[in-house]
Amino acid sequence: MVNSKPSVFLFAGADSYSKEQEIKKLGGPIFKGSSRDLDYKVFDCGDDSSRDILDYISTVPFMSPKRLAVVKNFEELSDEDLSRLISYIKNPNKYTYLVIDAEDDSLLKDHPEILRHVIPVRFGELTDQQFQARTKQMLEPLKKSISPEGAKALKELYGPDMGSVSQELQKLSSFVGERGRIEAEDVEAAAGKHITASAFDLTDAIEVNDLKKALSIVSDLILSGKKHYEIVGLLCWQMKRLFRGRVLFEKGTSGTQIAGALRINKRYYDRFLKQLKASTLAGIEAKIKTLLEADLDIKRSRYDPAVALEFAVIKLCLGLR
Repeated sequence: MVNSKPSVFLFAGADSYSKEQEIKKLGGPIFKGSSRDLDYKVFDCGDDSSRDILDYISTVPFMSPKRLAVVKNFEELSDEDLSRLISYIKNPNKYTYLVIDAEDDSLLKDHPEILRHVIPVRFGELTDQQFQARTKQMLEPLKKSISPEGAKALKELYGPDMGSVSQELQKLSSFVGERGRIEAEDVEAAAGKHITASAFDLTDAIEVNDLKKALSIVSDLILSGKKHYEIVGLLCWQMKRLFRGRVLFEKGTSGTQIAGALRINKRYYDRFLKQLKASTLAGIEAKIKTLLEADLDIKRSRYDPAVALEFAVIKLCLGLR
């Protein structure tokens, strides 16, 4: 990959963990010893201007055959700064690898003239099988494994955020002790207990239009360390479970069978059925759409994450479309 041309890469997607792994692979062949400290730098477009970035990537490396620069939050660049970087991309420094870390590949759609100068690498949401393989790889150093059901439960809770998945697997490894395999019940008991309770509490508040309580739960989650997009993902996870449950319910499936199929913990069985019966497919679909829009607003930095999340909760509680 060291000799690949062009030398500008677009890493598109929300899987920050996988991006970091690819950056390590990219830098591995060019860094030796302490050269990484001198010829590797991460920029944040929320703090760094295009001039800062260009000064660095236009300079010849100190001790390595190439420099490696990663530009995060690319969407926050001003039009003027973006124009400068577009000019650079068309004629990049041959001694620098530039990685643009973005939420999607809209840069290529908005500026098709740079297509031949950029290598796009997309990090889409993993399939269940791919997620299972990734968790297996993460658990190998810990000498643990995870059941397909456990991996699926973890994926439903944390989605494409493999960084959070990695942290939860570390916790789960300690939680199961000497037992070698992590089961879905372990995920629920250790990783998802607080999350699951919050999902039900938030959904209950939304169903009765209790905006004050819903915002209070969101505030508590943020204080506990949850990120805004994680809270959106949490609500979306619960709504998707309700949607699948409602489909089964309308087909005449019993409540016990639905709870078993969706792996609803016994302690939440009655609450889930109550939420299920109070919902309609159209209503759940509308809520999921609102949450997906909020997720995009947060990840594309269209609005302040706190504002985007609060606006979504207000829309959900008031039944706005």
